[in-house]
Amino acid sequence: MSEPSVYDEAAIEAYDLVSSRLSPGAGLVAWVSSHRSLDGTTVLDLGCGTGVSSFALAEAGARVVAVDASRPSLDVLEKRRLDRDIEAVEGDFRDLRVDSAFDVVTMSRNTFFLAQEQEEKIDLLRGIARHLKPGGAAFLDCTDPSEFQRAGGDARSVTYPLGRERMVTVTQTSDRAAQMVLSIFQVQGASTLTVFHEHATWATVAEIRLMARIAGLEVTGVDGSYAGEPYTARSREMLVVLERQ
Repeated sequence: MSEPSVYDEAAIEAYDLVSSRLSPGAGLVAWVSSHRSLDGTTVLDLGCGTGVSSFALAEAGARVVAVDASRPSLDVLEKRRLDRDIEAVEGDFRDLRVDSAFDVVTMSRNTFFLAQEQEEKIDLLRGIARHLKPGGAAFLDCTDPSEFQRAGGDARSVTYPLGRERMVTVTQTSDRAAQMVLSIFQVQGASTLTVFHEHATWATVAEIRLMARIAGLEVTGVDGSYAGEPYTARSREMLVVLERQ
């Protein structure tokens, strides 16, 4: 098994800024809610980071168990949790055993792709199946692989503002043959520069269908946006709904 993506304490502030800007907490909740009501449900949020998605899920009425391998990330989440119904659990989401079953399992913004090898992805899906209640559903929030392939292997950079005094430049380099993408994040302030990176391995809908079937799950829906638009050849998002077989 490859090493999990764990952000150390030096990178957490920068990661949190980027996550707050780029992670779709409200979008994720809108999408999940279009398939399952969240009010009064239990949700397992895998790869929660500093809690962007967990907070949004809790604010929609869910009781959330938030899992991440980075203790510093969870420390930030716990400081901001306030009275939200969120339990933070430190652990590798690819090999997790929580003594509970959940109505909903979520993996936001390409967290699923951080499981590098196909066997890791299958093991992760088996873990999801193990933690779903009968009738429950899992939601994989992924970028469509075509977005990674457009550059043809060349590095692509996009810069976003982070408030008035900082900016983040995200540089992605993809390897179509290996279905891998390296993302380098550079957070720049007036006198500071923080850099961290992620390795991810994407999968197509067809591959996810096959891996899910092996793991005891079934793909029951694929949307092309958080608003529930149909998934088509032009979609930039690949939002996959899974249920236990």
